Amino acid sequence: MQQGTGIAQRLAGRVPPQIASLVQELGTAASARGLPIDPLIDKAIEGSAKGVAPERVASAVRLVAMQLDTAATALRDGGLVADTLAIAAGEFAITAGLSGSDIKALARTGANAVALTVGLRVAGTLAALGVPPAEDIGLVSVALRSGEPVSALLSLPANVQSAIAKGATPAQAAAGLARAAAAQAAHGPPPDRGGGHPHLPHPPTPPHP
Repeated sequence: MQQGTGIAQRLAGRVPPQIASLVQELGTAASARGLPIDPLIDKAIEGSAKGVAPERVASAVRLVAMQLDTAATALRDGGLVADTLAIAAGEFAITAGLSGSDIKALARTGANAVALTVGLRVAGTLAALGVPPAEDIGLVSVALRSGEPVSALLSLPANVQSAIAKGATPAQAAAGLARAAAAQAAHGPPPDRGGGHPHLPHPPTPPHP
């Protein structure tokens, strides 16, 4: 009840009543399963602010709920104990075009929750840049396994864009960076393993359905 009341307060005056009721229902159920509710609330507010028809906003919110479930299952299957930030990052990556199998592959790198959360958001950003899933997951997996600091993960989208600007395709750019990262990792991990809790990147949000 308290969870539903909190959702209602955050949506009050910002979305139509029927959307608020739907988000309350989905958000309360999601919270009970250990899922984050912010992606649901954000999607409802985003769609309503853009003047999207309520039925389309409702469909988009339901899709987010499904993607959160998919991300949570993939992370659990990959060996990560439930972590709402990682689940939200996985949902972002799925929205950008990756699959539950891709999320599970990243979870199986053995990265800690903080690094994996950043890796998932970076993978989503790379997908939005046009990097195919195989090359995308290959690059981020190598980076996660290498023990590079989190700052190196955050630099991957810019490095891919730089290679694209020089004439490489997104797939070629990612594959080239993955080869370079693997070669560097073969010489041993860097001294700074990137502990701490950096601010997560805020890549461009994929288009609203």
